[in-house]
Amino acid sequence: MSRLRVGLLSNPSAAQGSAHRIGRQVGHLLRLAGVSVVDLSAPSAAVARARAEEVRDTLTALVVVGGDGTVSLGAEIVAGTPVRLGIVPAGSGNDFARSLGLSAGDPEESTRVLLRALSRPVVAIDAIEIRSAGEHALAHRSLALGNVNLGFDALVNARAHGSRTARGARYSAAVLRELPAFSPLPFWLEIDGGERIELDCTVLTLCSSGIYGGGMQMVPDARIDDGVLELVSVTGLGRRELLRFFPRVFRGTHTGLEGVAIQPLRELTVGLRHGRDVRVYADGEPRCLFPMTARVLPGAVRLLADLAAVREDDAARGAP
Repeated sequence: MSRLRVGLLSNPSAAQGSAHRIGRQVGHLLRLAGVSVVDLSAPSAAVARARAEEVRDTLTALVVVGGDGTVSLGAEIVAGTPVRLGIVPAGSGNDFARSLGLSAGDPEESTRVLLRALSRPVVAIDAIEIRSAGEHALAHRSLALGNVNLGFDALVNARAHGSRTARGARYSAAVLRELPAFSPLPFWLEIDGGERIELDCTVLTLCSSGIYGGGMQMVPDARIDDGVLELVSVTGLGRRELLRFFPRVFRGTHTGLEGVAIQPLRELTVGLRHGRDVRVYADGEPRCLFPMTARVLPGAVRLLADLAAVREDDAARGAP
């Protein structure tokens, strides 16, 4: 393994600073295993990105330590390159890591997973490209690996993002606080370049992994390497029904309910039929305002993981 060179990027603010400590431990364990490690951590995401991009061509893998937002940053750095993305979950949500069966807060186990994956064949997964779509839209794009939240779930993400509630209960607490004033949002959608349709939705989510909000299984059988996304729309639910809906999402038993639709697609352009400013969230982080376009980038990210083992474990547990 002496020829392997790994970049290590820790989010210094994730999990009240514990991500940085876990990152140092993982780096030490990788060095003990004979891997060359270069620390790319920085006080800000912009500086960390610049450091990583400067040495990217010299790396075998980029290991990110933090939550879903840090994972998205890592995906943006390595997408479309031979550099593989390793994940050490150490954030507030860790939903993408959860979809991979990765343990949070365990540097020894995380290091074992990384070392095993470094010796196995390359695994390529999809990314979601997100761009502003209005007439004054900027050319900048961002990437996500898990999900794009567009409806009530986006408003909940916005509330949870600035919350001081304990991280395990942050999303559920935000649901309860956002619910009293909520009414369905009036969307327009263009799916895979088709004609514009109008839809009033309570929940509208574009999924790759299908897991978000601290373990909600919005699309229980979603795959991150199938080249398609799933658009989940929930219509016709009032506030009382919505309060009963979300507990079922944690169990993945909501998909057969009336008003829940799941549609596979490759590209979505979506906006609102009123002037309200609502921000799109993806992988727990704020992205652009509506309107926006999202599309799947098949196989864009090479991942340090064993998806076959994850699926075998899910089957053994009887997961949906």
